Amino acid sequence: MCNWLLKQTVQPAVISIGCLLGVSPAYAAEWSVTPVYSSSVDYDSNRRLLTDARGTGSAFLTADLRFKRALEDSEISIEPRYTLRRYTDSALGNGDDRSITAGLAKADERYALQLTASYYDQSTLTTELLETGIVSGTSHRRQTQAAGSWSWSQTERRQLVAQLSYIDVSYYGQGSDRLPGFRYPSGSVGERFIFSENGSVTVSAFGSALSSDVKGGSNHEYGLQAELTYFLSELTHFDGSLGESSRLLNGASSHGTDASVSLTHDMTRGNLALTYTRNLVPYGIGFLVERQQGTASAVYRLTPFLDGNITALRIQNNDATVRLGLDRRSINTISTGLTWHPVETWSVGLQIAGVRTQAPTISGDATVNEWRSLVTLTWSPLPRARSW
Repeated sequence: MCNWLLKQTVQPAVISIGCLLGVSPAYAAEWSVTPVYSSSVDYDSNRRLLTDARGTGSAFLTADLRFKRALEDSEISIEPRYTLRRYTDSALGNGDDRSITAGLAKADERYALQLTASYYDQSTLTTELLETGIVSGTSHRRQTQAAGSWSWSQTERRQLVAQLSYIDVSYYGQGSDRLPGFRYPSGSVGERFIFSENGSVTVSAFGSALSSDVKGGSNHEYGLQAELTYFLSELTHFDGSLGESSRLLNGASSHGTDASVSLTHDMTRGNLALTYTRNLVPYGIGFLVERQQGTASAVYRLTPFLDGNITALRIQNNDATVRLGLDRRSINTISTGLTWHPVETWSVGLQIAGVRTQAPTISGDATVNEWRSLVTLTWSPLPRARSW
């Protein structure tokens, strides 16, 4: 099952915000408000990742507000975000993105609970580019997600853990007839054994089901998985999982292996991270797709005011995905950048990225290349406290 199913950092959400914020005046407390405003310009040599490449530019403005209310044993957060994006090529249409997320976290000595939900309305130029390749500036993806995770400490060395998630994806605009969307509930329940101060093992059963209006688009998976979490040192952390599942994909039954590995190392002035996942990923065309993904990234503080970063990513889809024309065979990307912090609340970023893949067709073996340059100016005012 997807790596995020067991280790997903719960994304804040909007469902049941009224419940999250239904606090009586007797319990009123201060909220912190953290705004972030940014403006960017970029140039992309092949924004659609097609063989008939044509360079385009874009400019966008983003406003992000994070509201947070923290008590001794709980925390509530709400974060609306809006991006206004315009392209030099009018054929790319409206690239505006909008979202709102919210979350509730609560814990005591015996249990920890997290509830989240989110709503995103994004251009397919960003959501579908590295998946189906069905992109249009006038088509958008709507995604509603709710998730919850819960753990209960039975003893000092044993915990009962459970997670549930539900995703609903739909599309509107030009080209949406080829993207029927999907509904994707998933969950897991298991036992965590803490064998030392540095590590734990979690054994769990998991399952997921994807349903869609597309013919033959009912897919599901269920199985068992084991996860090892271990701190090799105070600065080095390992997290790995391996699972075996029974699957029904496109009407064909099979067995498959899910796996994930994460290794991170913190340094005085930076961080290194290596990750690998092999899992089933839900696609907007109404299918679960088996893909492998590997990422290597590094962040390093060159000076007290200048940070550098580099990231390499490879995505590999299985043969069935390529034969059915659901996605490209592979995608390779690399990006590097610098971020300058002249003062505490301002930063200027420069990024250069490249992509190498194939044309999004069933027989598409033609190589497609892209490079992109991006300059971003960000203003992050200091958080402010407000009482409501």
